[in-house]
Amino acid sequence: MVVGEDRQRYIAFIIEGGKTDRRGMIDAIRSEFSRQEYEEIKPWLTVFEGDKGIVRCKHTGKERAIEILNDMLIDDGKVRTITTSGTIKKAKKRLYEHG
Repeated sequence: MVVGEDRQRYIAFIIEGGKTDRRGMIDAIRSEFSRQEYEEIKPWLTVFEGDKGIVRCKHTGKERAIEILNDMLIDDGKVRTITTSGTIKKAKKRLYEHG
């Protein structure tokens, strides 16, 4: 294995003007990513609470994952990414600082 091959990024987001449950968010992520993108980027909802959460993805697919998340609509609300981090600890800190 090459060092850094499996690096992850954590993308913190909020849903402005809408809410869903964890299952609804997972379904939305699965439907927005094409099958090929899903297999290459490997998005995974790691944290989710009401109107905010964190998606983990491969570092090579970070930009595309951010694009897809920012284009998503949930229950008439818009998903907006807040920050991206290499550690879940920092992503959580920034997510909860945001409000």
